[in-house]
This record gives sequence, C-alpha cells and structure tokens, in this order.
Amino acid sequence: MDLNRWLETCRKKNITYNEIKKTADCDSEESLYHMVQKCVEDGLLSPVLASKTNGNVLFPIYLKYRISAKNNDLDNEKGQISVLHPILLCSGVLQKKPEDYQKYNAQFQLLNKWLFTHVEAPVPVSRKERSFEIFGEEKQLEDASFVSLLKRLGITPDVLLYYDTPEYCFNDYIPERKSTLRLLICENKDIWFNIRRMMFEQKKFVLFDERFDGVVYGCGNKVSEKNALTSYTGFLGTSDIRYCYWGDIDREGLNIFVKLKRANPGLEITLFTRAYETMLEKSVDYPIPDSQDNREKMEDYSEIYSNFDIDHLSMIKQSIDQNKRIPQEIISFAVLNGTMR
Repeated sequence: MDLNRWLETCRKKNITYNEIKKTADCDSEESLYHMVQKCVEDGLLSPVLASKTNGNVLFPIYLKYRISAKNNDLDNEKGQISVLHPILLCSGVLQKKPEDYQKYNAQFQLLNKWLFTHVEAPVPVSRKERSFEIFGEEKQLEDASFVSLLKRLGITPDVLLYYDTPEYCFNDYIPERKSTLRLLICENKDIWFNIRRMMFEQKKFVLFDERFDGVVYGCGNKVSEKNALTSYTGFLGTSDIRYCYWGDIDREGLNIFVKLKRANPGLEITLFTRAYETMLEKSVDYPIPDSQDNREKMEDYSEIYSNFDIDHLSMIKQSIDQNKRIPQEIISFAVLNGTMR
C-alpha cells in the first residue's frame, strides 16, 4: 500500500515501526527508509526521538512516529474551501486535497479576500509588490511550494497580474518608448554616461551618422550572460528592438560581443562598426597598452572581422593578434561633443 496515501486518511495519532512495515509492505529496509523519510519531509510523520531506531546504521527508522494532526480531521477545512472564490475552486485540487489548503490556510484566506475585492483587473506590478499587497509579505510569491500549488489551481502570474523584473536591470536612457527602437549598448560606464549626457542635455541622438533612440550600459560581461538581454528586452514591452553593440577593442571586448549574440539568438544585435573604425584611426596617435587578457583560447571573431574594410580589418587583426587594448575611452566626451548631432 502507498504509505503516504494511507497516512492522509489515517485517524490514529501514532504509528510504530512494525505497523509501518506492515502497511508499506516494502521489499527492503532501504526502500522503507526512503518512503518514511518522504512522509517526514511532507509533514505527514514526525519521529518520536525517545523511541530510538531500528538499529540499522545505513537506514535508521524510528520505532515510533506521530501522525500529523492535520490528517485526523479536515472537516473544518473542507467547509472553508467550499466558500472560496470560484477561481480557487475551478481546478478541484483543494476539494480533493484539503490538507494542501490547511498547510497554507492563512495565505488562502488573504488571497481569497483579495480576489473578491479586485473585481476589475488591477494594474500589473512586480512579483514582490503584488505579494506584499495580498499577503503582507513581499516574498510569499517566491515560496516555490506555494507557487507550485497556485499553479495547480490555475493561479498564474497572468491571473494575479504580476511580472518578474529582469535579473539584470541594465541602466539605460530611452526618452521615448516607441514601437520601434534602436538602442546602443556600451561596454563601459564612462562612454555610456557621456552619450546619455549628450542625449539628455543636448537632445543629440545621431552618432557617427547613425541614429539611436537610447543608450544602454552593458556593465562589461554582464550583458553577455545567458538571456540577460532577452529578459531586459521583454521588460521593455516593445515589439521591434534592434541593438547595436560598442565595446573595447581587445580580446575580452570582442568576446563579449560573440557571447552576447550566442546568448540571445532571438535578438537582432549588430556591431557599431563606425565607432570601432574611429577608435582604430585614433589609436595611431597613442601608445597602445598591452591587454591583461592571458586566455589561451579566443572566440571566433570571423563575424566581427567581416564588418570591416580591408584597411581597418588589418588594423584590428594586428591589435588583437598582438594582444593590445584600445579602450572605448579613446572616444572622449570632447570627441562626442563634436560628433553627435
């Protein structure tokens, strides 16, 4: 017999080791041990420590367990379930397993009150905001067990109208949210801040003859972590977003672009070639430092190299092969001020 199911309907207060063996009818002590442990984890059993164990070092089972009181009388819970909001009852889950309701009785009472109060769809808010509004606890909707139960009831984020904020809320400046956006991603903070400053203070959005609707700080490697930019894009809620990437000219900087493309296959991400060409041209007038990147294996840069004409291609290949570093900061605010329009 399924010990878990038997305990859910049991009216006894205690059960002995021998009774468990007889009820479970397991073929080994190991199987019995794991079955009992599962019942303990599920809150159906709690060991009577003073009863000692069966003497098995590998698979110790106590000689006596208390059966959870919740299995002894659920009539009160069944009555409470019957008057819940129809949304909570349409799946039939709570009617079949009132012990699930009992486990989260307080939370269901609060949720029930909220559902009856909000007859019109509320404005969507973040998961933590909705959680605090309903339960007075901002992390209740992060309880995996509770959220899983809600899902079985059909109570999804769409029903409660909440969303998850992106794991990475990148710093951005997008003055107007349009149906079509072209955004520039900058690897480094200084250049991002300078472009943001030009856009904000002087309303200039054209850089190297290319127009952008906003600028995003990629925060180095963070932007290339799996689905980080995809998650951010979904949060913007715009149907057509195109990205243009601009970073340092060194192995790490080029690696970020390659990984960024690979981590977000559903997004349109191109290289801001004209900015890189300007960096290469200006590097002729500076003593270019060595990169601190000591990695033995580099990404495949063929897609990046294909963007450049023969002269610039020779320059960028030489810089990468010699492990040099041309930082974005070679394009100073003074250069931007004379370039952007």
